[in-house]
Amino acid sequence: MTALRLAYLANVLILLPIAIPTLLRLFETAQGRFDESAGWRILVGALWTGILVLSLLGLRSPLVWSPVLVLQVIYKSLWLAAYALPRIVRGDPRGVPPGIAVSFAVIVLVWPWIIPWRHLLAI
Repeated sequence: MTALRLAYLANVLILLPIAIPTLLRLFETAQGRFDESAGWRILVGALWTGILVLSLLGLRSPLVWSPVLVLQVIYKSLWLAAYALPRIVRGDPRGVPPGIAVSFAVIVLVWPWIIPWRHLLAI
């Protein structure tokens, strides 16, 4: 299995138990770290479910669906920089869900090495 397919498989394994449950409010996904709202839950659940579906497609056609990995790096980097990092630097990490933060950090650090940049940037 290629590294690209492993990235999609990791997405599926991470998102399968959390994406649709977030969307349908089956359990709390903020890990008790910040207030949830219906709007937040539906927005995040929809995004994560979309990435789950695209990752399933990526298992079949890795190069075609590789832009979804770029999207993940961008939005997760922004969340870490704008939300998690300021709280950690202030010495108040209680507002940062550890499961989300760790999985986001791993993806931000690993996916750029797996993304087929030459394929995506070929004109």
